[in-house]
Amino acid sequence: MIVKKRNYNVDLIRSIAILLMVIFHFFYDLKFFGWVDWYAYDNQGWKNFRCVILTLFFICVGVGLVYSHGRKINWQSFTKRLVKIAIGAGVITTISLVMFPQRWVFFGVLQFIFVGSLCAVWFASSPKLSLIIGSVIILIGNLGGVERHWPFVYIKEYLPDYSLDYIAIFPWLGVIFVGIFLGHSKYLSYDIFQLNNLKNDKLMQGLVWPGKHSLVIYLVHQPILFAVLTPFHWWLG
Repeated sequence: MIVKKRNYNVDLIRSIAILLMVIFHFFYDLKFFGWVDWYAYDNQGWKNFRCVILTLFFICVGVGLVYSHGRKINWQSFTKRLVKIAIGAGVITTISLVMFPQRWVFFGVLQFIFVGSLCAVWFASSPKLSLIIGSVIILIGNLGGVERHWPFVYIKEYLPDYSLDYIAIFPWLGVIFVGIFLGHSKYLSYDIFQLNNLKNDKLMQGLVWPGKHSLVIYLVHQPILFAVLTPFHWWLG
């Protein structure tokens, strides 16, 4: 079943992912300012936490492809969305090049969503095939069947040895395909807001608001965190 109207379940999932992302980056920034002596990316627990965040985001990407293009690809809206993502990705890359030239972001979350959307949109109307493709990609990625930095291994001399944000195509592309399968699920289409007459409830609208503006929040949350934490860093010396 393909839902044409906006599904607030997906917005709520995105809101949860955004909240977890802000928490993750807040603790990452504590290390950046020297207030803690551990590093999030070196800790298995934080790595797992990051995997949860990415899984939620990328599943929503797949579901969104179904709701927008599950019957027929709407090239106008798809292109408009891709342009927004490309601009956001360019901003992230540019800022990282200026602030962290040795660790700049060449294929982070937004770059991956851009490529992943292009790869997966063709299968938005094929849930069973998407599940098979997604499962194979995830399996290959987790078994190490493809080098983690593929296809960038061929240009690695031009890229940083360590990037602030890198998303491996294997296995993460598979999660988008699994999201397409879930987007066709009748259970996900049962919008809890519609069923419980909560569409106009102010509290619930507040909960889904971040999910409706996930791209903007993704772009501005770190500058806001830095703007809040930097004065404390100066004050504490």
